[in-house]
Amino acid sequence: MSGKFEFDWPVVGQTKVKTYLQKSISNGSFSHAYLFYGPSKIGKTLTAKLFANTILCEKYQTINQSEQPRKIPCHECDACRQFAKNIYPDIYWVEREINEKTKEKKANITVAQIRATQEKINKRSFLNSYKIVIIPEAERMNKEACNSLLKTLEEPSARTVLILIASTKETLLPTILSRCQLFKFMPLTRDEIYDYLLAQGASRTQAKEMASAAQGRPTVAMKFLADAEKWSQYKSDNSVFLEILSASVVERFKYIDDFVQKKTNEEILAVLDQWMSVARDILLAQTYNNEMISNIYLDELLKKNSIRFSSDKLADLISRMEQTKKYLRQNINSKFALENLIINI
Repeated sequence: MSGKFEFDWPVVGQTKVKTYLQKSISNGSFSHAYLFYGPSKIGKTLTAKLFANTILCEKYQTINQSEQPRKIPCHECDACRQFAKNIYPDIYWVEREINEKTKEKKANITVAQIRATQEKINKRSFLNSYKIVIIPEAERMNKEACNSLLKTLEEPSARTVLILIASTKETLLPTILSRCQLFKFMPLTRDEIYDYLLAQGASRTQAKEMASAAQGRPTVAMKFLADAEKWSQYKSDNSVFLEILSASVVERFKYIDDFVQKKTNEEILAVLDQWMSVARDILLAQTYNNEMISNIYLDELLKKNSIRFSSDKLADLISRMEQTKKYLRQNINSKFALENLIINI
C-alpha cells in the first residue's frame, strides 16, 4: 500500500523515529516486530499507540493513490473510535497484572500472559485487520516469558505486528533483539520542552521550571502543565526530602511514617527518583553547575544544603537511594526500607 498522508502524531521530538515509522506506513512495509527503548516518559508508549492506531485506521486502509492526502489517524472512523475507547478487538496489551492482595503490580510479565496472547493472535482477525500486540515494560518479562515470546518472533503470524517497549535493550535476550527493529528514544533538551510548553499556554516561569524538572521527559512536563495538583504534589514531596535532611532522627521517622501511609509502592519508587534528583542538584550547586540543576525553583534551599553536606556524603546518599529502590522492587517492607535509608543522613 502506498499513498499520500498527513500524519497526526503529537509526539514531541523523536524526529528520526517518527520519520522512519511514517515512511514505512506510507510504503506499507512493516516489520513484524519493533523494540522502542529509552528512558521513561519520553514518548515511547504514545508513539506505539499512534503507530498502531494509524495502521488500523480505515482512512489509511482504504486510501486511493489518486485522492488528496488524508490525515491519519483520522479519529473519526469506527476503528479509530474503538481504538480510543480501548475496545478494538485486534489489539492486545500485555502488561504486569495486579496482585489481588496488595493491589500493586506484580513483579513480572509471566509466561502464561505471553501464551494467552499467542493463542489470540494465532486465531483469525476479528475485523480482518492487522493484529497488534503492545508489551510495555518488556524488560519485566521473566525468562520463561522471553523464551515463549521468541517462538512468536521466529514464526510470526500473518498480518501481526509486535511492539515491545522497554527502558533499556540490555535486559532482553539477544535473540529477541535480533528479530526486532530497534528504535532508540532520546531525552529532549530543556529548550525543546520549554518551547513546547509555551506553545501549550504555559507562562515563561512555568515553562522554565517544568522543563527543568522534567529532565528531558516531555510526558512529565505535559502532565505537570495539565494537572496543577500533580505539579504541587511534586514540589511537596521534594520539600519533605529537604525537611528530612535537616530533621532529627525522631522527626525523620515521623516523616517516613506519614509518608508511607499515603503512597503505594510504585509511588514511593517514583518519589525516590525525585529525591535522587534533588540530592544531585545539591551536588551540582556545590560545584556551581547551576545550568544543570533540575529543580531550579529550589535555588536557595539547594545552596543552603550544599554547605551542610560534603560531596562524599551526598554521593553515598544517592547510592543508598538506588539500593533502596532495589529493595522496594523485591517487595521489602517500604517503611523499613525508607527508615534504613534515612537513619544515617
